[in-house]
Amino acid sequence: MNDDEGELELDLEPREAVKLSCWELLVPIHTDNFALALASGYVGGSLKDDAAQDLQTVAGNGLFAFCGEVPLWAVSEGENGDRVLLSLEGRGEVAPEPGSMTWLDGPLRITKLQSAYFKDEASLANFNASYDAFPDVPLSLVELKTKWPVRETDERPTDFPDKPVTDLRRQSGFDFLGGFAAGIIALLAEGTFDKAICEFLGEPGTDVALNARNILLALEPRSSQVDISIWQATIEALRSRFGNRGFDRREFLAEVEGRLADHGPEAESWVRGCRKVIDAEIDIPSLADGEKIGRRAALAIILSHEPSGLEELESNLETGPRVRALVTAAVYAFAGLSRIDSRLKSPAPRMDAVLEVGQRLATGDPVKVEIETSKTGADLTRYQIIKVAGNSVLERQVAPPAYMVMLKARIQEAGYKVELDAASGQIGIRPGNAKGEFIMVEDCSRSFPDNPIMNLVLPIATLSARPTVASLKKLLAAAWENATTVAIREVGETEEMVAMASLPLATLDRDELNFHVERLLLVSAELGGKKRKGRRVKN
Repeated sequence: MNDDEGELELDLEPREAVKLSCWELLVPIHTDNFALALASGYVGGSLKDDAAQDLQTVAGNGLFAFCGEVPLWAVSEGENGDRVLLSLEGRGEVAPEPGSMTWLDGPLRITKLQSAYFKDEASLANFNASYDAFPDVPLSLVELKTKWPVRETDERPTDFPDKPVTDLRRQSGFDFLGGFAAGIIALLAEGTFDKAICEFLGEPGTDVALNARNILLALEPRSSQVDISIWQATIEALRSRFGNRGFDRREFLAEVEGRLADHGPEAESWVRGCRKVIDAEIDIPSLADGEKIGRRAALAIILSHEPSGLEELESNLETGPRVRALVTAAVYAFAGLSRIDSRLKSPAPRMDAVLEVGQRLATGDPVKVEIETSKTGADLTRYQIIKVAGNSVLERQVAPPAYMVMLKARIQEAGYKVELDAASGQIGIRPGNAKGEFIMVEDCSRSFPDNPIMNLVLPIATLSARPTVASLKKLLAAAWENATTVAIREVGETEEMVAMASLPLATLDRDELNFHVERLLLVSAELGGKKRKGRRVKN
């Protein structure tokens, strides 16, 4: 405190910035265990009680790693067989001594690996030959190299533990929810139920029963309590039997029935009907979509619980799209992430998304999904990028939705041209000649297939400075006068002023389109708009 002036004086001198060092951490592991890690998505712990014995056997769910190089004794621990050194990035203020051992908490996502080093070309070739035929091992997930930073001089520490850790937190929970998540990502790749999947991932539930309930309600909000109970009981029964060999339909139905005790005559009637279907006393009832998709999906799982049966359910039993979506998530969960086809968990960004969603399904944390159209083809085919938790994980092509075909027809009926902007990949409206205004047609963030909304956006001017109060008043007055929105948005490193009209397409007619186009042109003329060059809007 300054006594003369009564002011508080603070020492605000900045601290010196801490410089972090980076180094390579190497985790020696048996090649068989590495293959299992590729399939299951995690390094550390094990899905199998009889996993190959190596250095990590005594590490439990964690991992022993070495800085820069690995002593020979570490790759000699355990049973015979090739070893691979998994490369990770280590960070800190001071790099450890080369060859020093450290402990890593696990299990660790396989997507955290930078690469995997084999002893020589023969060892790598043997690994590829052994596991290339396994459809559930994504060999392309991690870069495979031949490098062997092994030091042969160090001796095994006398205090290093010998006995395997017996209280492992087995990864079966990760594997079940990872399979469930892979089914969810597969549904996003299909692009049929984007809105429902996004709603579900926004509130997935904190356990398997709530996961089941919430995805059912996302796909069919009208589901009755009995339908919800049947579907929940089915998923809980799948989880309880996960990892067991064999699948007896009668035993499985009996377990579901036990979980439905005291749920009333409607549930009892469903169980009796399923038993008659299993015993071939009656034909398989309709599995089409309706208000009872939960019980229909449950029956479909009883009839076919393997991912390979999804196509048969759709082609032979005419399963409805919503029923099939429920069954997809369930059968992939029951198969487990480690056993499903590698195409559902590679490349690395897709696997990372699956693991992210799987972990959040366990805790009930929401997952943000963003679907962005990167460009539109001349035939209105959409090329989209799907982001999960902020990371791009999928690219897909979507056939032109019916409302876009209708919009194109309305534009042409009104005497305008439909053009493709090469820079942004978006379609737009050309009201006049080729040198005139170009109105961009963009998806509204609130648009979904059952309630399509497009924004008609006309760039007016690029801003070189923040607008003054007077210029803002002019913008607002022009917007009010012409019943049109005027806004400022970022485009690359600059900002631009645009006029915009939102266009619900459920009742679109030519007069309505004409009204919005004419108003946009009036606003542009009043505010001194000029033709803009091609550019890409910052999302």
